[in-house]
Amino acid sequence: MNVREPRFEAVLLAEDCDEDMVEFERLQGRGITLEDRLDEQLAGLAALGSGVDNDGAPGEYIHDEAARWAYYPWREVAVRVLGPAGFDRLRLDRNRNKITAEEQARLRSAAVGVVGLSVGHTVAYTLALEGACGVLRLADHDILELSNLNRIPASVLDLGVNKAVIAARRIAELDPYLPVEVWTEGVTPESVEDFFEGLDLVIDECDSFDVKLSIRTCAARRRVPVVMHTSDRGLLDVERFDLDGEQQPFHGLLGDLDPETLRTLSNRDKVPYVLRLLDAKQISERLAASLLEVGESLEAWPQLGADVGLGGVTVATAVRGIVLGGSVASGRCRVDLDLRLTVPEPQFPVPTEPETTQPNENTWSDSVAAVVDAATRAPSGGNSQPWTIVVEPTRLTFALATEPEPVLMDLYRRGSCVALGAALHNARVAAAAHGILGPHTVVDGPDEARPGIPLARLELGTGSDHEFAAFYGPMLARATNRFPSDDHTITHGELEAMHAAADLVDGRIRILTGSNDLAAIAEILSESDRVRYLDRPLRTEMIGELRWPGDSHPESGIEVVSLGLDTAESAMLEVVLRHDALDRLGEWGLGGGLGKMTRDRVLGSAGLVAVFTDRRSGADYIRAGATVESVWIAAQAVGLAVQPVSPIFLYADTRADFERLSRDHSDVLQVLQRNFADMLQVDEDDGIALLLRIGRTTAGPVRSRRRADRVLRADGLLLR
Repeated sequence: MNVREPRFEAVLLAEDCDEDMVEFERLQGRGITLEDRLDEQLAGLAALGSGVDNDGAPGEYIHDEAARWAYYPWREVAVRVLGPAGFDRLRLDRNRNKITAEEQARLRSAAVGVVGLSVGHTVAYTLALEGACGVLRLADHDILELSNLNRIPASVLDLGVNKAVIAARRIAELDPYLPVEVWTEGVTPESVEDFFEGLDLVIDECDSFDVKLSIRTCAARRRVPVVMHTSDRGLLDVERFDLDGEQQPFHGLLGDLDPETLRTLSNRDKVPYVLRLLDAKQISERLAASLLEVGESLEAWPQLGADVGLGGVTVATAVRGIVLGGSVASGRCRVDLDLRLTVPEPQFPVPTEPETTQPNENTWSDSVAAVVDAATRAPSGGNSQPWTIVVEPTRLTFALATEPEPVLMDLYRRGSCVALGAALHNARVAAAAHGILGPHTVVDGPDEARPGIPLARLELGTGSDHEFAAFYGPMLARATNRFPSDDHTITHGELEAMHAAADLVDGRIRILTGSNDLAAIAEILSESDRVRYLDRPLRTEMIGELRWPGDSHPESGIEVVSLGLDTAESAMLEVVLRHDALDRLGEWGLGGGLGKMTRDRVLGSAGLVAVFTDRRSGADYIRAGATVESVWIAAQAVGLAVQPVSPIFLYADTRADFERLSRDHSDVLQVLQRNFADMLQVDEDDGIALLLRIGRTTAGPVRSRRRADRVLRADGLLLR
């Protein structure tokens, strides 16, 4: 017998077959290595007594079998082994009682397919180890790389070899009699039907989302169960299509998405579906943290050999239960050893889809009320609306509110003063439009403004100002637009409009439109955002500003629907808001991807507008707040979308300020501020009140809601 040497199967040469022995002698002549431990095997078999073999055959038949030489071409080694019945009886003897002889026979009748031989390698080997199948069909198109050797039990001698071939070889060295088929082209949506032919169960451990869905579509049609293990927190997924061919793939987590539609999605568009399958609120903090680093410091998400090994165990147990008719139902469960060995991890609520309702518009009955309404429409950090407006018949007085407490980045309450200045400007615009404009005063006081102390006044008279009044309509329409910008180059007319708006209130701005300038600022803002995410107090304040439907404080804060997130970003929000994942990134010194959205938004914008202060008193920031609002209104009036993108260090002056912001990142923040000031050419005595991102987008802004308790009469009663 002239044997063609296969790549992954043992060549079995029976000692009672003359033709096989001729081939054996030929191999000997080539100098292959021989391993003969048959006597030990025979002694082990004899010690078991006559009994029956694992197929229920009489024990005497086993002892009459001729031995075989199992030749492994990839090793140039032949091993002398018992015949198939004796080999099976002795190798699987320690299964007895945990798996009965009758159960072992039933398992040996099952044909199991495994798609994906990274995680699938351990699964397939465990099935072979237990004798939990009679045929294995392995599919993977990929070859072994060095980076796979943290989880695939192979060796450097296997580098460059197809993963399915490696698994088949290892199984052949375990059990040369177990039939193994290898599909080195993997499984595709086009070949999935052929792969399923004759299989009783399929294990899905592939990476391709398209193929995963195709596997389940085919399994439902053929009534074949599918088992999958996700190597994070031991997630085991069982889909009993054999019992219910009408059930939706992935337990309905993907809705009605079909394989053909899925194939048209970009990798980014697939992210929400992947996170639904992973159950983003339940993944481990280390994986959650790592997902934020994919594409930054990581090529792909991490997997541990121990987690993969656990997958082999849990999947083999599920397969055994299904084949033997056990009560293995469709569903998902976790075998989380980390959880069992430590205290339970916290559970995280899933944010619900935000409603896109707009705030109710108030209808005012008189001019004063219209002025007050205009003032309360001003922008503020986190939409905190940090002002109190006291209304008298002939005057509006502006002060800082006693609550909420300023956030960490609102050093010296400078951000609050900017917001108050914007409110004052809106009131002046409305007063001009209604013919009741009078003089205004900004009160010079200490560097840090105090709540309840009058900081600005607007006298209500009989005057008007056509330049101010012209912005009344645009002021009422002003809103923050956080959506990505379309491709747009700032025009000369747009630049003139913004500079004229700054001049209207004696303000000073600088507009950056050059790609190099935008790129440099984008990196600074990205790193600032990274620190904000990694520092727990800063992050807690940021998360606390977000508002979901049903929130107990809907009239302040930032509604999630206004963030301008695409589908993938919305899905990742569940991960980004996890304290445990972000703390872990901080421990690792990573998190480069945390500022990606800000970086991308700035890089895709038409420009940035920096609004300067002449000095750094509270009054200076109030005056600069008027400039912010005037420029913002004018920019939106000429069709530009506007979003504040100020860094967390914007109002810091001293080393103590940086320490207060973030003790762990104070040095980084100081360097970022120096670079920021250099880029914007900020003089030593000057400050930056706010940085605005400008561009054009077809997406409309979402108006922020407003508190009803910020306006008082002179006697202290709420005006509305």
